[in-house]
Amino acid sequence: MEPVTIPDAVRATVLGRIRAMDRVERDIVLRASVIGRRFDVRLLAAMSRHPEPRVREALAHARDLQLVEDEPDADAFVFRHAVTRDVIYEELLHGRVRALHRRIARVLEDDLAGGDAQLNDLAYHAWAAGDVRRGVRYNELAGDRAAEIHAGDDAHAFYTRARALLAIDSDAYARLTLKLAAVAHAPA
Repeated sequence: MEPVTIPDAVRATVLGRIRAMDRVERDIVLRASVIGRRFDVRLLAAMSRHPEPRVREALAHARDLQLVEDEPDADAFVFRHAVTRDVIYEELLHGRVRALHRRIARVLEDDLAGGDAQLNDLAYHAWAAGDVRRGVRYNELAGDRAAEIHAGDDAHAFYTRARALLAIDSDAYARLTLKLAAVAHAPA
């Protein structure tokens, strides 16, 4: 899939709104963009190292700047447009992305131990962090769960991510190759 080109005028508008925020607010919104288009306030506060009231203030300002919107019936927000999230993520996070994904994965891993985390989100963030141990483990688990419910495309994506983190001559690579073949030939 070809990346979507974001028009310069849109990019400039989003970046201009971000510049209207103070340093802490920008940091919070940057971290939200790493979580995804939709993000939970509690998760954002946990990985941002800012107290939740400060996170909420920053999100209120971002909402006033038309960067985010409240998510109805949830303690969450959503970037107003996918392109808004993309501009923030691409332009302002260059060297920090992997470390932020790693931090998100660790928070979600703690939640998983308590039964609260989404395995799919944990798998994605561990993979995006380049964390081999966690990325392989959680993507393979998510792939296994997807395969159990005959979600072959999802299983394929998770297994492919996990395998991409491994050396070709490893036992784990061979195991994941077999799982990929199984989901490719499984009836839908």
